[in-house]
Amino acid sequence: MNLASIITQKAEETPTKLALENEKVRITYEQLEQMINQTTHLFRQRGVIEGDRILLQLGNCLEFVYCYFAAIKCGAIIVPINPTYTAAEITYIAFDSQPVLFVVDAAASENVQAVRENSDNLIDVILIDTQSSDNALLRAIQSLPTHCNPDVVDDERVCQILYTSGTTGRPKGAMLTHKGLRMNAMTYKDILHCSSDDYCLISSPLYHAASQTNCMLTMLVAGGTSYILPKYSTDKVLTLLEDKKVTFYFIPPSVVAMLLNHPRINERTLYLRIAFTGSAPMPVELLDRWKAVSGVELIEGYGLTECSPIVTSHRPEGKKKPGSIGTALPRVSVVIRDNEGKEMPSYEKGELTVQGPNVMKGYWKNEVATANTIRDGWLYTGDIAYQDDEGYLYIVDRKKDLVIRGGMNIYPREIEEVLYTHPDVLEASVIGSPDPIMGEVVHAYFSTKDSSVTLTTDMLQRHCRPMLAPYKIPAYFTQLDELPKTTSGKILKPALRELVTRK
Repeated sequence: MNLASIITQKAEETPTKLALENEKVRITYEQLEQMINQTTHLFRQRGVIEGDRILLQLGNCLEFVYCYFAAIKCGAIIVPINPTYTAAEITYIAFDSQPVLFVVDAAASENVQAVRENSDNLIDVILIDTQSSDNALLRAIQSLPTHCNPDVVDDERVCQILYTSGTTGRPKGAMLTHKGLRMNAMTYKDILHCSSDDYCLISSPLYHAASQTNCMLTMLVAGGTSYILPKYSTDKVLTLLEDKKVTFYFIPPSVVAMLLNHPRINERTLYLRIAFTGSAPMPVELLDRWKAVSGVELIEGYGLTECSPIVTSHRPEGKKKPGSIGTALPRVSVVIRDNEGKEMPSYEKGELTVQGPNVMKGYWKNEVATANTIRDGWLYTGDIAYQDDEGYLYIVDRKKDLVIRGGMNIYPREIEEVLYTHPDVLEASVIGSPDPIMGEVVHAYFSTKDSSVTLTTDMLQRHCRPMLAPYKIPAYFTQLDELPKTTSGKILKPALRELVTRK
């Protein structure tokens, strides 16, 4: 079954139901199917055939959705990338994926030359001014047929390559299948009891796995409605949550912190049925504050690009364990293993491994990385975790983020949880700083809720002492106006390590 068949089915069942909207346009399921079909015809006219890659550099807009599903309907492989990437950042991805078509926002037109120079297969470029209702894509498809059939129906085929951030080297392209994406979205819909009555706000970037599967695809499978916000704004999000009576919203930890710090958060009426979080560890302090302010429990889950992306989640009706990422999704298996691959007993820390239909086929044209990550049918996530006797999982930290001080293992998340309990701390992130004697010492970066407030090392060390062993207390604290983040809201530890290196 082709992933785009999701739209076809809903267009037949509920043609007049609102599928998507933004500040300017409202699109029903029937209209969405027609726009996707017209875009599919356009791609075929431009020479796209089965297995070709289409590079998509668009922000949050309706055109992203049209192109995403049209590429998949063509039997091509969609390669969505960060809309803020520069020519230098896009060069390797273009060289690695060899797209035949580059669909790009006019605001990033300077990247066209880099793609032309690095893809021998490039046939055409479609430049779209997403700020205009009369853009090149809409003009090109307006006279094309509104009906077409998918070219590929084998749901084990790869339909998307999502490149990882490349924080440990060059980006790697995770190959995701029709079946993996569809089943992940359907399972997520089922466990969160989503229906056509749900209204989703999408404010996280659509090129990101969580926004695609857990927002866009989950709502489409449920037959619900999604509002696509072009650019995140805390003011705008709060307004939309109330005015649109949003029932379903993905909130990364950094966005939770920003919403809670907004002066008018208590003045808004929220209609949320499901508020869920992931993409980065969620401090328990933020979970508690969110529930106290909003009256809605945050449902914490866990996933990664290579798993389409969701692996575990709490359930709305089940037990919630603060600090846990919940239990494995149906049809997904998780095992905690030591360095030799041996299964660890309950409460013992090890690497989280995953098996299931959501797991990627492998990394595009990278057999070595694939073999290192998928072993004996299990995907090794690189995350250190443990499982309690009820099957609830807890992420301790990223394996690569471990700080080793004088031979002692220190997990940054534990320290970050403590820093978030300080009444003036807005965000915190902990890394290892090189030390000639101890190997590494702990270095904490933080920002404050009120930028006029300054916290000293002594003040923060005194805050940590009752809750942390002496060797875990940061030797250094650096206050920043704002911590560096990805466009999905995840704090960028590599950028913090660069700050240490430059000192």
